[in-house]
Amino acid sequence: MSDIKPKISVSNLNVFYGSKQAIFDINMSINSKEVTAFIGPSGCGKSTLLRCFNRMNDLIDICKINGSIKLDDLEVYSKKIDIVRLRTRVGMVFQKPNPFPKSIYDNVAYGPKIHGLCKDVSELDGIVEKSLQSAGLWEEVKDRLHEPGTGISGGQQQRLCIARAIATNPEVILMDEPCSALDPIATAKVEELIDSLKKNFTIIIVTHNMQQAARVSQKTAFFHLGALIEFGNTDKVFTSPEKEKTSDYITGRFG
Repeated sequence: MSDIKPKISVSNLNVFYGSKQAIFDINMSINSKEVTAFIGPSGCGKSTLLRCFNRMNDLIDICKINGSIKLDDLEVYSKKIDIVRLRTRVGMVFQKPNPFPKSIYDNVAYGPKIHGLCKDVSELDGIVEKSLQSAGLWEEVKDRLHEPGTGISGGQQQRLCIARAIATNPEVILMDEPCSALDPIATAKVEELIDSLKKNFTIIIVTHNMQQAARVSQKTAFFHLGALIEFGNTDKVFTSPEKEKTSDYITGRFG
């Protein structure tokens, strides 16, 4: 029995969009400083679950959630929670690169500035440089920091969004299909980046690409029709899954 305390604990979680139930009774624990991949066919609930972790589903009026999600000992759906503070602890990178219409520097500086994480300009400069270095982008953009973030390539824009997410020093980074809009070379760079970031961050990635899940994650969760079918070590899920449905999906018999 492991005595490692999970970073995120999900208990009896159900999610509804109006009268339609999207997620059914999810129970899972996500370890600190590991990459956990969520796989499954379109519409199986993996992105819905991902957006529960930083309460992005609050933005959807008809979305109702019951059950429990804990970030360490913090109940994420407590009425007392500061959602802005939660989202500094749980950063997010979306499917399509979405840099702000600002300079590369201001994209990364935005979070630390609004959350008051720096005392002065030199400290802010340091956060921007460190975040861009962590995102593997510093050498490519250090001479163009004041050019628009929208003016670099798609792969660079996605790494800029990752730099923006890590600039507030979150504990968890959520990635919703971060490579689906990228070419294979840019995808390989983001995958390398995910591998290096797990030393400092807990990462949860939703991906349609099973090879990507196998390459980047330590744990894999397979969802189908809103239910968690199987969850375990990635190599075991891919090589000797316990459930027939997992095996059928991984071998391409459905999905």
